[in-house]
Order: sequence, then structure tokens, then C-alpha cells
Amino acid sequence: MTTLLMVILHDLTYMPEILESWKEIGVPGVTILHSIGGFQASELVRKSGLGGFLKMFEEVRSPQRTLFSLIDDQAMLEQAISEADRVVKGFDRPRSGILFTLPIGQVLGLQKWHKGEGSREAELDIQENDEQSKSNLLDWLKEDISARYGEQAAMDWTEERNLSISQIMASPDKKPVLVRMDQPLPEVLASFIASPKSNIACVVNNEERLMGLIEVQTLADIMFIPVMPEEFIEDPTGYEQALEYADPSKLPVAAEILRDPVYVHPDDNLEKAFHLMKENNLAGLPVVDKNYRVQGFISMLEIMRACFVERK
Repeated sequence: MTTLLMVILHDLTYMPEILESWKEIGVPGVTILHSIGGFQASELVRKSGLGGFLKMFEEVRSPQRTLFSLIDDQAMLEQAISEADRVVKGFDRPRSGILFTLPIGQVLGLQKWHKGEGSREAELDIQENDEQSKSNLLDWLKEDISARYGEQAAMDWTEERNLSISQIMASPDKKPVLVRMDQPLPEVLASFIASPKSNIACVVNNEERLMGLIEVQTLADIMFIPVMPEEFIEDPTGYEQALEYADPSKLPVAAEILRDPVYVHPDDNLEKAFHLMKENNLAGLPVVDKNYRVQGFISMLEIMRACFVERK
């Protein structure tokens, strides 16, 4: 069945990332329209008349965009929805926009027979060649390891870095700390206290998709401001925060203090997990499925154990 996927996007800063993520998974023929909400339009007509309203469209200044695509692959549709939901940090967030789908009858022109230059296949070939070029240095290192320490040393090194996340995880049933976007910080703190060995919470939206991470230190920095303001008032930003959070009843919710999500999939390998932890200065990562729903958590200690204890 062919489905029309539509996204009415209020914050245009997210549009490039949505388009890029859709392109990577192969979403076909995305169309973009300038649009405006009905209440906004009526207010604009009231203030500046019909001429001002029409001029806004001529100058391409409409405050939102509508993206749509016809998709005949249900797996791709679900992934496209997940990507858009992830990029806007949840459509349940205020002023994020609206996503909906509609069933479509007959469609002509959705599938094209031409696969020449500029096609998705050609782009994938280019990306593959780029990745191959980047791996040359590692290939040389592997050859040098073999020459200096023997073939087995090179094999061990390759096997360890290619261990999958599903092989490394100590307990697939291990539950990460999950909090919702709109949860007040005292509730986030309670979730951490209930899992004292965890120092990272996964923030999810109403669709259970990962929207971001909260580290214990970040939570502490916010919650301790009213208690120890002298630790935060050395710069203008810290002073303003100390003033704002002096009233404990005005503590922010989880969505206001999260950092961008960093994650791995079960079929990713140790190499990717270590790189992401090191690059983002994290001691662990959530493990998500293809729709960004949290399945578990992998720690730096677990991948170290896999490399230096269990395989020796």
C-alpha cells in the first residue's frame, strides 16, 4: 500500500537534518511547500491586510514548511517517521510541528526505471569509495602489526574491534534509566536514585523514542544552584541561572537540560561504541532499535571487559 507521509514543520532549523536523514534511508521524492497556520494567517490579514499576507508568500517568509512524500515500503515509512520524530526531539514537544500519514490509491510515476548518474545507487557507490579511502591507514597498521608481532596479533585486534554490541552487553535485559521529556527534575533524580549504578538517563518522548541524554553531573549542576550558588556565579550565565533557579518550584523539566542523543544499535560494533563514547566523553551509551526505541545500555566497562578479560 502506498502511503502519504506529511510533516508540518514549525521550526525550520530542523528541516536540513530531516531531509538528509530521509535521503540516507532512500525516502523518494520529498516535496516542500511554504505554509502557514490558519490562526497565524487570520492575524496577519487583520494586521496588514490581504496584500501583506500575499507578499509574505512572494518573499518566501512563511513561518513553516510542509514536507511530504509518497512511500510504498512500510518498513521505510516507519523508519522515516522515526527519523523525523528523532530530529525534532519528539512531535509531542511544544512548537515542534505535526506528522501524519494518509492511505493513497493509484499512484503513477513513483517508481522510475532510470538508474544513471545522480541516482541513489550512484551516490552509495561514491560513499563506499570514500569509506574505503579512509580505511587505508588502518589497513597499513594491520600489515605492520602482522609484520612485527605475527598474524595472530593482527587477527585478535581485528576480531575485538568488530565484536557486536549484542555480543558485548552483559545482560540484554538490563534496563537503562528512562525519563520522559516533561518530567520535573526531582522525578529525574528519583529515577537515578532507583538505579544508583547508572550515571546517564535516556530521555524519551511519548512514542518511546530516544530524544536525548541527561548525565548525573548535569542534573547536579542544575539542582545544586539554589543550594550552593557561589559555585555558579563566577560568569554572567551562571549568575543568571542562579537567579532563575533560586526558586526550587521553577526547576526545569528533563527536556530543558538534555544533551543531544548519542546511541548505538545492537548490530553496531565495539569500534563504533568506543569512538562515540570517547568523542562525546560518555561512560556508556543507550542501545536503540532502528526506530530509536531504547533496548538496553552498554558501558565502557563492558566493552573493556570484552576486550581485556573475557577474550584473554
